[in-house]
Amino acid sequence: MRWLRTVVVLAVAGGCALGIRALSRDESAVATGRAPLVAADAIDPEKLAQVVVEREGQRFRYEFRDGGWWQVEPIRHPVDGWSIRQLATRVLKTEAVRTVDATDEALRDVGLAPPAGRLELREQGEGGAAGRSLVIELGKRSLAGRAYARPASGEIAVIDGTLHEIVLERDPREFRRREIFPDLAAIDEAVFASGPNTVRLVRDGRAYRLEAPVRTRADRVQAEEFVDALKRAKSAGFVTDSPSDLAIYGLAPASATVEVRVGSAAQRLLIGDPVSIGAQDRFGMVEGTPSVVRVPATALATIIPRYERLIDATATAVRAQDIGAIDIDAAGGYLALRRGTDAWTAELGARGSAEVRKGRVSKEAVERLLGALTTARAGSVQVAAFPAERAVATIVLRGFAGEALDTVRVAREQPEGGSARTLLENGDGVLRVHGEIDLPISAAELEFAAN
Repeated sequence: MRWLRTVVVLAVAGGCALGIRALSRDESAVATGRAPLVAADAIDPEKLAQVVVEREGQRFRYEFRDGGWWQVEPIRHPVDGWSIRQLATRVLKTEAVRTVDATDEALRDVGLAPPAGRLELREQGEGGAAGRSLVIELGKRSLAGRAYARPASGEIAVIDGTLHEIVLERDPREFRRREIFPDLAAIDEAVFASGPNTVRLVRDGRAYRLEAPVRTRADRVQAEEFVDALKRAKSAGFVTDSPSDLAIYGLAPASATVEVRVGSAAQRLLIGDPVSIGAQDRFGMVEGTPSVVRVPATALATIIPRYERLIDATATAVRAQDIGAIDIDAAGGYLALRRGTDAWTAELGARGSAEVRKGRVSKEAVERLLGALTTARAGSVQVAAFPAERAVATIVLRGFAGEALDTVRVAREQPEGGSARTLLENGDGVLRVHGEIDLPISAAELEFAAN
């Protein structure tokens, strides 16, 4: 049996020799140990000018233009600059756990001949010279979250799958910005239109005014909140690009539109049908862009204005400190109030009489009157004609030179089964409706005392 032991020993020795030989051969083809996929300074994410992604027979090109990032191929659309810079940073942080010689057989085995995808990063050049560029080819993914990549003309690197997830598996549309009106500055005009109904808000310096459905003062706080909502409004995602028939989405014609204008530039959002039966979200498209988006109900609630909320609910835009005189024509007669240094003088006249009694009124009562006209907000507003048959007073507000600043008409009504209401109107066709309001307009209420 000694010969059998001899055969076994020789076989084991031969196997060891072959293993050592194989290991030696592999050592020449494979290098182990973590190392950066590319040099840490191979590209500067802050100086990027162009990014190109090729995958599945498609080419996506992104360029930095006019201070912002844009997708320019296959369609034009603003993209998120932060996401682009994060992609470059991810490339620089990617590590290879081992490398393999890029033989023709190895390239085919790991899906790099041809590659599954290609990523190119290019910097902005200086002085007309071309900027630095970096090209990464991506192969197939393997077990345990590993994947294959190859810097241009370099060795095959085994890396983790994060870069593949971003470049090969992430929907390219996710790089796009979702703001409906990107980079919107202080608007000059906003218009919402739905059928015959139109709401038009116009900026006038630091103030705003409504031009439709009624011409009147706009509440500055409400107008600024509306403008901020337009700036913040985002889609809930991209549905499709360049559809053959917009009518499928209710966009030809659109159910409603929201248009914003800054200077001579205008952007208009088309609002279409609900995205599904019973849904509140709707299809939308910014005119001039190729993408149909999903506009969430939360965004619609803020960018489709209720014009009543935009109307200034105070009786007048005149400031109390700018008022030097007040003329009141009420049922009890005429009162002419004049502001003095520390008191208000008054002249009281009866209707149809030339007689005038001079005296004073309570400073506190006049301040309550001014507060009711200049700062008190109505509980509701109505676009309606002034009910002249229920008028109780006309108040003319004057400056210190006697010039008329504004005129406010006052009416009172007692709805059947309801509480008394005071209606204030200053010629704009809007009734400011108050419930209980401290509005002293008679000689008694103003505590008139003759000299």
